[in-house]
Amino acid sequence: MGTDHHHLYGDAVAHRLEPGEAMLACSEAKRPHGLAPDPPPRPPEPAPGDGAKVAGMGLAGAALSGIEFIDNLGGGGPTDWLIRLFFGRAARGRLDSVAAGYVRAVPTDDKLLVVVTDRRLMVLRVGRSNEVRPFGEPRKPVVAAKLKPLWSVHRAEITGARQRWHRLHGARLRVMFRDGSWLEVTGPLCMGRRRAGELRDALCG
Repeated sequence: MGTDHHHLYGDAVAHRLEPGEAMLACSEAKRPHGLAPDPPPRPPEPAPGDGAKVAGMGLAGAALSGIEFIDNLGGGGPTDWLIRLFFGRAARGRLDSVAAGYVRAVPTDDKLLVVVTDRRLMVLRVGRSNEVRPFGEPRKPVVAAKLKPLWSVHRAEITGARQRWHRLHGARLRVMFRDGSWLEVTGPLCMGRRRAGELRDALCG
């Protein structure tokens, strides 16, 4: 039987909620690498002979291209292509979308806690634990200081959620937003199909 995340994180999450807000589901998770945004709009063509505008628009275009490239690069490491092969992309959307904000705010290598409440979808970083446990002994509840809020979105922005399969990992959750963007959470060791299903049901309920 897997770890009871409600018992493990319930009290700590309660300290991060607004008055009257209730947690419906939670799961440890990871963020896949990378974002594939739609291309940013190009600056309009300048009038012939206006050298200053030509130079300025050229710099603006280069800056936009740079932003797009950095986001497409993902974590920037030499194994990015392998991680994407097995775990896919984190999100898709324009650079100003809800999903792009998620990718910018949430690191790929941290242990995360995804929380669905009656008001929000939240992602928190789980701090490292120095706890030493005898084999087979259950984990102790996490204290509030170990959770750092990274990103959240109001449920009114969410249009749907579905559990999906991607190559070697069947416990992925995709969340879609009103602006047409989407994000995914995964975790081959910390989020199984049951928990992915619980998050989906809580978001769609």
